[in-house]
Amino acid sequence: MPKKYNDVKDTYCYYAMQGFSTQPHGRARPCCISRMPTTYYMPDIELEKYPYYNPKKFKRVDTIEEFINDPAIMNLRKQMLNGEKPSACDRCWNLEDAGIKSFRQIHNEIYEEHIDKDLTYVNDKGYLDDQAITYLDISLGNVCNLKCRSCNPWNSHRWIEEGPHVPHTGWDETAWITGKMSSEKPWYIKAFATNYFDTVLPNIKTINFLGGEPLVVKEHYDWLEHIINNGWAENIDLFYNTNGTTIPKRMLDIWSNFKSINLALSLDAYGDLAHYVRYPSEWKIIEKNAEKLKNYTKEKDNFTIQTHVTLSVMNIHDLDTLLSWCFKQYEEWHYYDDNTWKHYGYQNAIPHFNVVEHPEFMHVKHLPQEMKTQVNEMLDHEYEKYKSMDIIPEWEQHSIENIKNLKNMVNQERSEESWIKFIENTRASDNFRGLNIVDYIPWMERYI
Repeated sequence: MPKKYNDVKDTYCYYAMQGFSTQPHGRARPCCISRMPTTYYMPDIELEKYPYYNPKKFKRVDTIEEFINDPAIMNLRKQMLNGEKPSACDRCWNLEDAGIKSFRQIHNEIYEEHIDKDLTYVNDKGYLDDQAITYLDISLGNVCNLKCRSCNPWNSHRWIEEGPHVPHTGWDETAWITGKMSSEKPWYIKAFATNYFDTVLPNIKTINFLGGEPLVVKEHYDWLEHIINNGWAENIDLFYNTNGTTIPKRMLDIWSNFKSINLALSLDAYGDLAHYVRYPSEWKIIEKNAEKLKNYTKEKDNFTIQTHVTLSVMNIHDLDTLLSWCFKQYEEWHYYDDNTWKHYGYQNAIPHFNVVEHPEFMHVKHLPQEMKTQVNEMLDHEYEKYKSMDIIPEWEQHSIENIKNLKNMVNQERSEESWIKFIENTRASDNFRGLNIVDYIPWMERYI
């Protein structure tokens, strides 16, 4: 007999149990957050070119049902159904242990009413029937117009050139080969051209696009038009994780055909610091695009925007500045339709938080103790500030708690060795980019 959601609520994950998810280079994964190694690849991947290719280990699979049932992912589902917490999902478990709502929890709440039915599609060995798939998590290769400090060649092709000049990366030859293949011959070209997803698209509720930077990938525009022409678009919510540096008009025209559009703006810092952390973004361009989106949402009540912030030793000290900007957007740009009971426009007064865990030396716990003290005081102040505001709705109160609970991450035991690695990598990247961290983070002068 299939399990019920209440039986597995503490370990169930909508992503792993109901979704298709691929890494930028075409490899299977349970979700975009997990770093679990898998062995199944999309059918057009040239595995033989990988430096450590092992034909007994890695396999190209032709169908979606095969792809989602990579042995490692099946075992992960089996663990979840048995009430276990797989180590591959540590990024969510760590946030939850710190009192910060994870993406697992958020999406389980959104889709809770469907979960009992969807549990009937997975057996006790973790094998998932493809008719259970309601969620496509699609990484559109690694082509990106930025090279953020916490990124890597798998997710931004611009790191391929710089990476060899940086001492502590943990990347081997596979990173360069994979990164190069992901940008020069991305997996989705053939998948879109051959209508690989057509068998599941009639059941799809959500498509989540990641990159690289998805909005610079023109091929996915053509694929979305294919979805529109087949009559599937009106039932599909589109989600994007985008850096906000480009909003093409063609994209706006296509989006108007879908059930809803939900943009997650990845904005790790405000102003000049944003240029340094998410190099070489320009804040004035991001604000200009935010204004473009603001005008678009005045006409479209199916469009929401949120902010996601990835926190590291480089930006958590300035979180209060970004919080102020996000709250201002919420005040000016949040709409509510009394007739349809729909919220649209800028959706969250407090952004969603993620904490860098790789590279490990950028984790917020490695801040020097004097900076930890300042950050703790800032987080306490911001918590009290937003806690006292009546304008923030009840459903977002957990986000305010997340501000306070970030202290649980900051106050973990630090490592001086990791801090030294951070300093050495910062010097190397600054030298390669012609930058100086002190110009953007003055308090770093005593350490650099």
